[in-house]
Amino acid sequence: NSNVVYHASQYVHRSMDKGKTWEVISPDLTRNDPSKQDYSGGTGVSRDNTGVEVYNTIFALEESATVPGLIWTGADDGRMHITRDNGKTWTEITPAGMPEGTLNMIDLSAHDPGRALVALYRYRQNDFQPYAYLTNDYGKTWKRIADGANGIPKDHFVRVVREDPTRKGLFYAG
Repeated sequence: NSNVVYHASQYVHRSMDKGKTWEVISPDLTRNDPSKQDYSGGTGVSRDNTGVEVYNTIFALEESATVPGLIWTGADDGRMHITRDNGKTWTEITPAGMPEGTLNMIDLSAHDPGRALVALYRYRQNDFQPYAYLTNDYGKTWKRIADGANGIPKDHFVRVVREDPTRKGLFYAG
């Protein structure tokens, strides 16, 4: 629907009229950790911060192109959520054992609506491991597909992982 526009803060915002009016369609989908919501530079005269030091923001949001009402989110504090009813209810789907970090992207598969890939990075925490995960069941279960032992070196983080649109199971990472 070309009239629908999404925007994310710690909430998902939606406009049904190309941005003229907005509604909030989610609860806070972040950890809401107050210790990560202020400048890292303290209260000095000049704060040399870009804003990425402040966490608790939805960083990735994807709406399914094939399933109406299916929306996936990932936050810069490592939480993931999904709605399958156009924002009426949200379910946390954060992969078990995934560390807190920035969920940089979500790739929805062209092959199956319950299939998605996510990339998380933690280089700001001095952790350069590749974190890439795959689900085939709308986030109920996840498999870590990049862990530093299967093709991507353990000290090369990833920002993106995508599945080939015609060849299921062929993944690209960057």
